[in-house]
Amino acid sequence: MSNFLNRLKAVPPMALTLGILGLIPFVIGGVGVWLAGLGDLRFALPLIVIAYGCLIASFLGGVRWGAAMQNNDRDPHSGKLPRHLVMAIVPTLIALIAFMLPLPQAFTLLIILFVAQAVLDINSAHQGDMADWYAPLRLLLTLIAGVSMTSLFLHALTH
Repeated sequence: MSNFLNRLKAVPPMALTLGILGLIPFVIGGVGVWLAGLGDLRFALPLIVIAYGCLIASFLGGVRWGAAMQNNDRDPHSGKLPRHLVMAIVPTLIALIAFMLPLPQAFTLLIILFVAQAVLDINSAHQGDMADWYAPLRLLLTLIAGVSMTSLFLHALTH
């Protein structure tokens, strides 16, 4: 745990701040669906989080696209570019499928997508294809988004 916290200190403050701010819709949705005091708003939260999760999945693909372009400039003959570009569009396509599914299945697919993308991104950071600080940031953000979407998944199953 202390190793993770030390690695998290290497994340640029603006990246950490924006990443945490980006979690707000996930956390509000994950907690809000259980609060009867929110009235009818709590019934809209799962759809809002599904839409937002799909946007974030597309954003994560864009990060991979940008990294692929940058790394292709570094080593244009590595053969990695086509694979990385394909991997960059897959999150958007999977997110589109999730957007069309019933809530429990949509959250299941998004959780799997976020975790899979995090594993790929962390691996890419360890291989030097992405900044070193990106790995602990992705781990933190994926954990919190995943717990929030799990809460929404459980709510969708029980209500």
